[in-house]
Amino acid sequence: MAAALLLPAAYNGFPLIFPDTTAYLGVSYGQYWTLDRSGFYGLALKPILMTASPIAGLWIAVALQAALIAAILLIAVRRIAPRLPLTAVALPMLAIILVTSLPWHVSQLMPDAMTGGLVLLVWVATSSELKAPGTALSWLGAGFLALVHYTHLGLFIAVVVAVLAALAIGRVAGRELMSRAVAAAVVVAAVASAHVAVNGAYFGRWSIAPMSPLFLFARLNEDGLVPRWLDRHCGRDAPAELCAIRQSLPRDSQKALWDDAASPLTALIHRRVGQPESWRWIDMLDEAVRGSIRDEPLAFSRNAVSGGLRQLAHFQVLDDECPTVCESAMNGLIAVRPALAEPIGQSRQLRGTVDRPLVQWVTWAPALVGQLLLVPMLIVASRKRDRQAASLIAAILVALIANALMAGALSDVHDRYQSRIVWLAPFAALWTAIRWRWLRPAPGDGT
Repeated sequence: MAAALLLPAAYNGFPLIFPDTTAYLGVSYGQYWTLDRSGFYGLALKPILMTASPIAGLWIAVALQAALIAAILLIAVRRIAPRLPLTAVALPMLAIILVTSLPWHVSQLMPDAMTGGLVLLVWVATSSELKAPGTALSWLGAGFLALVHYTHLGLFIAVVVAVLAALAIGRVAGRELMSRAVAAAVVVAAVASAHVAVNGAYFGRWSIAPMSPLFLFARLNEDGLVPRWLDRHCGRDAPAELCAIRQSLPRDSQKALWDDAASPLTALIHRRVGQPESWRWIDMLDEAVRGSIRDEPLAFSRNAVSGGLRQLAHFQVLDDECPTVCESAMNGLIAVRPALAEPIGQSRQLRGTVDRPLVQWVTWAPALVGQLLLVPMLIVASRKRDRQAASLIAAILVALIANALMAGALSDVHDRYQSRIVWLAPFAALWTAIRWRWLRPAPGDGT
């Protein structure tokens, strides 16, 4: 199964990349931490990439990534279809791999490869009795996956709540549910503490995501909340320096964040990243963000929901900004590992020869059908009193919604945000159908 998950990498001639890959691998190759994203993904790859040759190291890294996701898939399948022979698992899993976005993310050197695996592993852990063999390991693995991307912590919490709610409706004992909630809380506290500790130690900023005000400011500026707050508060209690640059701030969030020529934030923050002056500006942006939400909570909520709904409808695979943005982003990586120049340059991504329309056409329909089936199948599972199926479907349904809402509230709508987990919908629909057709679980089956 792991080999099948690497088919896109084999087709590309190199593990798939994204502009942000450089930042994550910078942690692996260097002696620094990332400011605007979790560095734990790069840290996990560091032992491999620092000991193997540059090319072999990246192939080993993506192969281990595929092996991890393959193992999680098998664990989840054994949970939803425990009596199905392993030989009968291969064909449905191959179908999921061939017609969904799953392998295109697993083959990419990005923590998004782990997002769907996180959802499944949290479901496995939360739907299992604490004393059952392997449950503690499932919680531990879920905690590790929650570390590698800031949004994973939110997804972790959302999935735990969804599974516990489904099990409560399925009449699992309250004491047992409480013990699982405590286990989840311990993992969440450990993950949050790890982020806070490393950011505090490196940057003196004792928070989970110290750069988050910058991204939320750009989002609220585009939505109009920040400009209106500045109109009301400049000359009164708004930061004077922020008011002085308000007219030069691009409304487009991506330009405000990354456009060197158009945005003053680049010179004020990105070119001084980690320096006291940069943090002073981050604090000013945070003040504007908090003030904007405090003044217009309904507008903020409305915009977040609107963005979330639009994100739900955008889940095309291969939203990777290659070859144009990828090519310039990879220069930093190639500078520290020159041996990567040729294989990266010769990959289909960088040559622009990936057949995107075909891949997107093949993967779009199963994703859409899978999502449309989730609610009807959840209703059927509830009527069957099939706690196992109901908790799986509830976990994936809530994960899809939570993922879209986080993107809608904090960023622009991009297909890549949703495509990283949309494959879970056809996965759940297919394996639930197999469970009902061939295994015929008794009412109340599952814990």
